[in-house]
Amino acid sequence: MSAQPNEVAKEILAGEPEAAARRWLGPTALVMFALFAIDTVLVLNGFWLPLDIRITAFVQSLNWGPLVYPMQIINITAGYWQILAGATAIVAMFIVERRAGWLMLIGSISSLLDNIIKLVVERPRPTVDVVHILTPASGFSYPSGHAVFFTWLSFMLAVSLAPRIKPIYRPALWVGAVIVIVLTCIARVWAGDHWPSDVVGGVLLGAGWSAFVLWLPERWLPSPTFRWFSGRFRKRSASN
Repeated sequence: MSAQPNEVAKEILAGEPEAAARRWLGPTALVMFALFAIDTVLVLNGFWLPLDIRITAFVQSLNWGPLVYPMQIINITAGYWQILAGATAIVAMFIVERRAGWLMLIGSISSLLDNIIKLVVERPRPTVDVVHILTPASGFSYPSGHAVFFTWLSFMLAVSLAPRIKPIYRPALWVGAVIVIVLTCIARVWAGDHWPSDVVGGVLLGAGWSAFVLWLPERWLPSPTFRWFSGRFRKRSASN
């Protein structure tokens, strides 16, 4: 890891991870997965529950003002709506740039991992005798599917769009991605659908998988633009 942190940050912010960034992305993904594994073990042992209850009570006691509206939108983006939002983003990125579409598609696998882990862990959601539940939800609680979804979606959209906008606007793009992730975590706890340790696990899983996707060598991904299609089409036409 001889690359300078500012060089790595520059490549990530630009959405164009090169050798310097990839030397950090692989270990970063491993660290995220290790932290997720630790969080999972502590959840299974009931270690976080007392702290989860206190943090949830604190979050629900605050007046979030106008932030309630985006949090409500985040909370209703579940099930088929979440699938539609993810599919729309993936298709849009394929239209904009083929490489970006592939990154988004591979990133979406983290949501599949989330559903598998939920079935394995089988952690019950918060109950009305412990917290105030604003939007009842079914299924298991750990990790938070919303946290996983909006983490990979925000992260991969920022990476995919960064190369297509002026450098001066890139920090705002990444700040927006972070705001969406933070609001998602707060929204799920505020609604009483998840414990804080659920959303932490979701962010770790989504961020770890996103780092892994960006670490993938470029040669493993198809050609960046639609020229790949036109080039192959011309070759086939010439051969016929």
